[in-house]
Amino acid sequence: MEVTPYVPSEYSLPKTEYDPHRLPPIRSGDLVSKSDETPIYTVNNNRYALPPSNILRAISDQQSGEIDSWPANASGGSGAFRNLALTNQGRLVHTGASLRGKLDTTPKPRFLAIIEDYLYRELKALGVEDTVANESRLQVFREVFSTIIDDFKTYKPLLSAIKNEYEIMLTHLNDKVIDLEPLRQQLVLLSEQCDKKLMQYRKEEREEISLLKEEKRRLQQTIRQLTNQNQNLETNIQRLQDEVASQYQLYRKELDARKLLMNDANDLRNQQEKRIEDKEGIDEQGMKKEDPIMMRIALKQARKDLNGALAKITHMEANYNDVVPRRDFVALEAKSGECLQRIKELQIVNDNQSQEIEQLRTQNENIKEDIQRLQREKDELNLKNENIHDEMTPRPSWNLAGEVIDGGAERWMNVSVSKTSQEKLVLLLNEFTGGNDDDGSGNLSQTTTIPEQLSPRGEGEQVPFHLRSSRAVKNRRLTRRDVAVLIQEIWTERRISDKQDGRTKSLSEFIYEFFRNRYGNHNTAVEMGYNLDYSCKRFKYNENCQLFYHILSGEADEDIYHYTKNLIEQLADRIIKESETHPNGTVTADAFQNMLAKYLPHKTPSDISELVAATEKEQPNTDQLSVAKLFSVDDEDNYGEFIRVLKRHLNEDKQSYVHDVSEKIENSSSVSAKDLEQTLRAINPHIQTNELAHVVQWTFEAKDGSQIPSMSVNDILQRLQNGVFFRQHTLAAS
Repeated sequence: MEVTPYVPSEYSLPKTEYDPHRLPPIRSGDLVSKSDETPIYTVNNNRYALPPSNILRAISDQQSGEIDSWPANASGGSGAFRNLALTNQGRLVHTGASLRGKLDTTPKPRFLAIIEDYLYRELKALGVEDTVANESRLQVFREVFSTIIDDFKTYKPLLSAIKNEYEIMLTHLNDKVIDLEPLRQQLVLLSEQCDKKLMQYRKEEREEISLLKEEKRRLQQTIRQLTNQNQNLETNIQRLQDEVASQYQLYRKELDARKLLMNDANDLRNQQEKRIEDKEGIDEQGMKKEDPIMMRIALKQARKDLNGALAKITHMEANYNDVVPRRDFVALEAKSGECLQRIKELQIVNDNQSQEIEQLRTQNENIKEDIQRLQREKDELNLKNENIHDEMTPRPSWNLAGEVIDGGAERWMNVSVSKTSQEKLVLLLNEFTGGNDDDGSGNLSQTTTIPEQLSPRGEGEQVPFHLRSSRAVKNRRLTRRDVAVLIQEIWTERRISDKQDGRTKSLSEFIYEFFRNRYGNHNTAVEMGYNLDYSCKRFKYNENCQLFYHILSGEADEDIYHYTKNLIEQLADRIIKESETHPNGTVTADAFQNMLAKYLPHKTPSDISELVAATEKEQPNTDQLSVAKLFSVDDEDNYGEFIRVLKRHLNEDKQSYVHDVSEKIENSSSVSAKDLEQTLRAINPHIQTNELAHVVQWTFEAKDGSQIPSMSVNDILQRLQNGVFFRQHTLAAS
């Protein structure tokens, strides 16, 4: 940026033609133009002409005999420059341009007032009123400072030296930034290259791990199949062995029976032969003594007995020789041989499968070693990546954007899918500056035109108090953060007002008075009311904006916010007070769990564990929990993970309570106030009288304040959803 050095001239008003690029000069009827020489400076290749320094000189310095001193004129001298404004009470008070509309009861010298007025008019003309780093804004202050230096002759050398030192340092810093800019771009490029390489490594690693896992699953399945086959073979072998053993036992029994019969037949034959021999001996001896006739009779009888014995032996051999048929024995023997051969074959197969299983186990061990090696390489790459990230510019974690934009993480995933980092950055900037709009499905739309003006709703009684206007108002395009901070300020003032005077006004009336007191006039208050109403509907996915709009429109009970806020503050007071007995106000997770179980007696152990897990997630990698940080809130009225989980538990308790009520009244065509009161007492016998009266009154209260005699079941459940309707919400007595 090229800047023409400032050249002091006489205190006179320059005579120049109208130039759209020239800054508006200071108007004063007492000043007379004496010179056409004006200082010129260039900003972004645009030339601007400033009025000479004599325009900024106080009139008192050009008038003889009049001294305008300060702060000696604070008592109210006529020479001081003053502005007057009309207050709400109809009184005239002093105002100053430097305070931007705020009351200023202290008069200022005319030169100071003129130069301040000129300064803010120049800033407004250049559009750099906000206190941010800007070359044009700096140039305006530089010119004003140069004028002051020229005016104060006594301090001019010192002030000039100070200004020169600042200019030298600014020039040095600008040169340093210019020198570092290529290095920053190089770092960004190198970081992107490292990210690409890392993503490629991770992709290859995931593919290799997937292949190894697939191979491992295939080998495990093969092992299971071989193991099942081995078990089946062993079962078959055992069954065949049992069959062979039973058949062998049967064969042995039959063989023993056969041997026994043969022995009996031999014994019988031997006895018969002995008897014959005995008889023959007797006959031989008797033949010598007895008659030959007797001998012949005996011989005949003996032969007859012999024939009978032989017939009996033949009969026994014919009947019992094949008790176990030889063909069956041969068949059993052949089957036994086949079974033995099958057993040998199965044993060989089993041995082969055992070898294959051992090989698969060896392969599995090798795969495990490969996985461990890949894991070590992965750890090394992660370590190298962390070192690179420590040395390079860190890449943004885009998923965190889902915690701050409207609609949460789910909406951010929908709008940021398949977009580059540059496109995601544009989305975020447009979201925070009001450049994006929503098409109703949760997706950002950049084609929807945001109106420049908001249509009026009229001034009737049915219109909310803060929106009563018959003229269109300007759309200030408030950002989500502006709306969130504004809502937080309104709630803070509302709670203070309730504690001091009680709740005597509706939220709509309070908002109007809030803006009226802040901006000092009716038109601005109505304009801000319309912008607040429009922005709350536009940022409906923000939890705080949505709740505020529902309360403001009468759809939800205002006590929902105050009840939740009071509950959190009471719990915070008790836990923080107890934590002060611990060192540095920090406690362990177990101690914090005991505190929650003590002050939240209606919570189940699983709910307490979930709350403790939320605190560990909010404060990871620490053994001691900072209790004060768990209950801290930012200027947008946003809490941490612990309070979000606590609020979710309250909502789940409400849903359970409403579900119990719906089961009681689902068969009713309409429900009266008395019916609802009896239902609530039946479901919750311990409900307090004032709480019951508030729930019933809110449920049957119309928008005009009257009471509805009866309502449908769906309307009853909807009103309970939007009211202070909790079953287990009290803290334990301290």
